[in-house]
Amino acid sequence: MRPRTRLMIAVSLLLASCSDVSFVDEVTIVNQTEYPAHVEVTNRNRDGWLGLTVVDAHSTSAVAETIDQGEVWIFRFDYLGKHHELVEISKRELERNDWTVEVPAAFEQQLRARGMIRPR
Repeated sequence: MRPRTRLMIAVSLLLASCSDVSFVDEVTIVNQTEYPAHVEVTNRNRDGWLGLTVVDAHSTSAVAETIDQGEVWIFRFDYLGKHHELVEISKRELERNDWTVEVPAAFEQQLRARGMIRPR
C-alpha cells in the first residue's frame, strides 16, 4: 500500500472516531398513497433538512445509515413541490415502531383536494 493511501485511510478513521454524529441503522418509509413522495427529515430545531428518499406510490423504501435527529424527528413528505405534509414523531415512538414511518393519509387527501392528477 502506498504511503499516501495509508495516510488518507488513517485520517479518515481519525475523523470518523472524533465525530459526534450518530446514525440510525435504517429508517423505513411506507407509502400507501397513490402519489410518490419525496421524504426529508429534520430535528426539533429545524436547522436543516436531510433528504432521505423518494418513495413510490404503494411501496416501501428503507434508508440505511440515517443521521440521528435526536429526541424529535420531523418528516416532510413532498409531491413535486406542490404540497408537503409534516409529521413530528419522538425518537421513542420511532424505536417502538421499529424505525418505520408511514406517509400520512392527509398527504394524499390534500393533493386530491387541490386537483392534482394521480401519476400513472
